[in-house]
Amino acid sequence: MNKQVLDAIVTLLAQVSRLDGFNESEYEIVRKFLHEHLSDERAKEYLDIFTRLVEEEEEDSIAEAEKLCHELNKQMNLRQKLIVLLRLLEVVFADQSLTRLEEDFVSTVAKSFNIDDEKFNALKLFVGSKSPRGLAGESNVLLVDAEVANNLPGMRHLQKADLPFPLAVLRLAGADMYFLRPFEVNETIFLNSDSLRAGHIYAFSVGSVIKGEKMDPVYYSEVVSAFMKEGNEKKITFEARNINLFFQSGKQGLHNVNVREEGGRMVALMGGSGAGKSTLMNVLNGNITPQQGEVLINGINLHKEAQTLKGVIGYVPQDDLLMEDLTVSQNLLYAARLCFSENKESQNEELVNRTLKSLGLFEVRDLKVGNVLQKTISGGQRKRLNIGLELLREPSVMFMDEPTSGLSSRDSENILDLLRELSISGKLIFVVIHQPSSELFKMFDRLIILDVGGYQIYYGNPVEAVIYFKTLDDQINQEHGACELCGNVNPEQIFNIIEHKVVDEFGMPTAQRKTSPETWNKFFQKHIILPEVKTETGKPENSLSIPNKLKQFFIFTGRDLLSKANNKQYLAINLLQAPLLALLLSIILRYDKINELTAHEDYRFCENMNLPSFIFISVIISLFMGLVVSAEEIIRDVKMLKREAFLNLSRSSYLLSKVFIMFGFSLMQTCMYVLISTYVMGIEDMDLRYWIALFSCSCFANMLGLNVSTTFNSAITIYILIPILLIPQLVLGGIVVKFDEINPHFAKQGKVPFVGEIMAARWAFEAICVTQFMDNAYERELYPFERDLENADFKNTYFIPALRSKLNGCMSMLNGTEKLNTQIYVKDLAVLQAEISKENRWNKSIKFQGTDRLVSEKFNERIGKELEAYLDKLEHYNTQLSNTERKRKDNFVATHYNTDTLRAHNEHMRVSHHNERLADMVADRKTGVSIIEYKGKLIRNYKPIFFAPDNASGLLDFNAHFFAPCKYFLGRYWPTFGFNMCVIWSMTFVLYITLYFRTFRKLLRIKK
Repeated sequence: MNKQVLDAIVTLLAQVSRLDGFNESEYEIVRKFLHEHLSDERAKEYLDIFTRLVEEEEEDSIAEAEKLCHELNKQMNLRQKLIVLLRLLEVVFADQSLTRLEEDFVSTVAKSFNIDDEKFNALKLFVGSKSPRGLAGESNVLLVDAEVANNLPGMRHLQKADLPFPLAVLRLAGADMYFLRPFEVNETIFLNSDSLRAGHIYAFSVGSVIKGEKMDPVYYSEVVSAFMKEGNEKKITFEARNINLFFQSGKQGLHNVNVREEGGRMVALMGGSGAGKSTLMNVLNGNITPQQGEVLINGINLHKEAQTLKGVIGYVPQDDLLMEDLTVSQNLLYAARLCFSENKESQNEELVNRTLKSLGLFEVRDLKVGNVLQKTISGGQRKRLNIGLELLREPSVMFMDEPTSGLSSRDSENILDLLRELSISGKLIFVVIHQPSSELFKMFDRLIILDVGGYQIYYGNPVEAVIYFKTLDDQINQEHGACELCGNVNPEQIFNIIEHKVVDEFGMPTAQRKTSPETWNKFFQKHIILPEVKTETGKPENSLSIPNKLKQFFIFTGRDLLSKANNKQYLAINLLQAPLLALLLSIILRYDKINELTAHEDYRFCENMNLPSFIFISVIISLFMGLVVSAEEIIRDVKMLKREAFLNLSRSSYLLSKVFIMFGFSLMQTCMYVLISTYVMGIEDMDLRYWIALFSCSCFANMLGLNVSTTFNSAITIYILIPILLIPQLVLGGIVVKFDEINPHFAKQGKVPFVGEIMAARWAFEAICVTQFMDNAYERELYPFERDLENADFKNTYFIPALRSKLNGCMSMLNGTEKLNTQIYVKDLAVLQAEISKENRWNKSIKFQGTDRLVSEKFNERIGKELEAYLDKLEHYNTQLSNTERKRKDNFVATHYNTDTLRAHNEHMRVSHHNERLADMVADRKTGVSIIEYKGKLIRNYKPIFFAPDNASGLLDFNAHFFAPCKYFLGRYWPTFGFNMCVIWSMTFVLYITLYFRTFRKLLRIKK
């Protein structure tokens, strides 16, 4: 209050005092008012000014008062104006009467201050009444007395045992102000540290308490609750009974904690570091289930019947739970859509605007929330918006974890003012708070203090806590909780007493505490009486109407897409990386052969030596893009998901929305990559197959990234893991290291080993290479002829001679021409039996009937000759097959390429579609050994692209050699490209299952 304002107020008081003659009662009222707001010296100075002004003559006091009030309007808020008007009314009623002139004067002041008639009349009646009976019928007045029943109808009533005389409390709802009046005083009782006097009216502010020697204290929160009771349709009670919690290490985190509360209160949770504040909050809100004890809301067990209490609890953790790339209003709008499915869009928008106005955020509604590095709204506004996300749905019980942390004192006060209003409206609010100021501390109705180890050491009124601990510590001024002069409370006193250290012989504090947590807990059990709460039995009110799973999916998807669309940097990186990588890779790998005569010739796709490398690196790039775009998706939302868990939203809807968006990004990225890279590389007519393979790979990586994102707690850990996940795909993809050249413990001759089977890169690389070789426009019609020719040639050139060699060896040992080596004899017969049996399955025309006799016990010279005759027939059959297929191929070529134009076209097709390096790789033309013996079988290494895998192992055995043209599964052969894509998508589906059930997190036992 500046000097100009104070001068004007003193002048008003002087003017009203001289209207019907100045008296001692009026002087006392003014003196009391000045001493409430000024120091003793300044109050005396202004009393002298007041006395001088009263003695002056003034012709038109009302006109002068009106002028002064217009000046004060610019410098005083509504509360200050009401205080001035109250003191003016006290002055005019000091002689127990109100003259016409006095009434005109105060009416003029009220109108000039823009105070409405309702407030003015309420103040006039409250000040002018001679007894509580004169206030009967006033619903904005509370009578506090010792009577059990209310004897004055129409008034609110609060019963307080042993209260020596009645008190009246006036509530001015529009200003949220309370005034206390004792009509008679027959014993000394105190309002804070000020003794009450009859007839004087006191401002009853936040944190105030009325105390006497024998009476039960009257707390501010009780008075507020008494005014609010009738407005609550459904009451809510909250009980935590004998809570004991043990950590996995076996250490006890909470010791027999009890809480009893009801709606309309704001409860502070305080304690030092390691006291278990957050642990207790997580038990009370249902996030953690205690081993002993129960938490009841209206008698319903929170941990056993959580579904019944759906939507009743709200939680605002210390960290922000905001979508950083959405605006303030968009954050609230999507929260409304998830909470109220029955609302029309216009209703949700109206609700959001109303909430924004109540939060004081309407002016910044279109600003993007931003983050710590890119702030667009202040810290206080972020906190209010966080609270607004819960306020929007109005849960009956709200938990706040340090809502004032990191805020200025003014922002902190605004936040607690908002919470105070919520509690006044009937909500029950628990707040973990650290080092509050005096004003913030006094706003709470109840205080729970925990000591180190989770011991409960106080439960009661906040201001009384100071007195409680001072008394236990036997301090001199133990009867005073607040400063007698300024009324401030210092919460730090409490913790100074609790954590007071023992001093050594030199007066220095030691590490040992004077009073242990266990001792404080014993004091608590001895001295603190838990409040009585009558348990409500009705189900708590829940205004939620959660949308169905499909609607949730669309809401989650829309919210995420809008958030990403607002993040220009995110969009730019994720949409430009694919074309940039495509250009970089394809330009570098576009190999041109230099001609010595012409210095250079046109690019020829068939001669590009880098096509296999291009295909493999493209697969790795698709995996990389899929991992990077998804690896941080869920960990970024984890805090928000923790809040939304109290809504019991569908996890599958959320995850599917993420999958849908990630697959959408992968679709765009791989499309751009394939279109650009295949154009530069000169790959024709294969774009769709390349895209299907790379898109499938990228989607697999999306699911892998989402699994990583939901498993680990740190973004740094996730990005360290990305190379670790990609390197095995790189090494075991099929090109860097050959599968038959890896560690023998992992290798599998003739087939892809298991470590290769679980690599998506291997399936995609093989699929693209096989389809590029077999299905290109040039090779598509020639491949069937070449396949049969190559298989027949292999049989006659390598396979049958190998069998003859085995047979001749056995015959020589049988006839005695060679020395019998039993081990070799048995092994060679086993090879013959296995290979002839396999050939019988393949060749329907020529069969050997005696395979069961190709064992050492039954083999003889006759069987040997029969087998030799069979091999002769098989050789002849393959020779005829080779000749037939060669003629068919020659006829096909002669028919389709019998003109110069067709031959030129054929050459063009070969140059632009067939690649020599790829053909060498899939046909394995550089291998030194075409056939090897391994574990009793002959393994073909000769041109793997031309022969199908053996189907003898069973219907579900799809294991095959690398670059096989087809795969055997469920009794039939499937084209490699389609089968490999199905395998990748099957792996992707399995990863979705592990994502949904958090399998890897559970296996690694990672805590939230």
